[in-house]
Amino acid sequence: MTKAIQMFSTVALAVMMLPTAPSARAADAILSTESVIATPSYLLPAQPMGNALLPVHHSVEQIAADERAITLDAEKTAAWHRRWMLSLAPLVTSNIMDASSSWGLHELNPVLAGSDGKFGMKAAGVKFSIVGGFIGAEYLIVKKYPKSAKFFTVVNFSTAGITTGLAVHNYMLPGR
Repeated sequence: MTKAIQMFSTVALAVMMLPTAPSARAADAILSTESVIATPSYLLPAQPMGNALLPVHHSVEQIAADERAITLDAEKTAAWHRRWMLSLAPLVTSNIMDASSSWGLHELNPVLAGSDGKFGMKAAGVKFSIVGGFIGAEYLIVKKYPKSAKFFTVVNFSTAGITTGLAVHNYMLPGR
């Protein structure tokens, strides 16, 4: 019991003396040459930065250069957004060509094949629903992440090219 009382009184005394005790701060420390050499750089005090959340500019030219970079980035993003919107036209057109070239023929894709195994109204509905779903998903992604327009532009033009190739192949089949 006496050890507990002794420990409590030591803690109480330390707490009472805390406000009057001198406090040490890292900024008040003076580093000697030996400690600088032995101390890793990430432990050394940094130069005063002011408000670390604000960018530090040293000249008007640097501010102007930063503004030009931001403007160029926004212009590039807007240009890719326009290209993405234009890439939707060949994508839809190529799928229309593919559907018209496949109409009434035997369909190899079991998802698109009707009950008789041919490409018909059901297949066209499924095909255009899938394309519309992809376009809707692209729209939402490009709206949230504008820089993704470049990726989807390339994908749409590539898909349009491949689908157009399939449509040309279907038109060249015997019996067409």
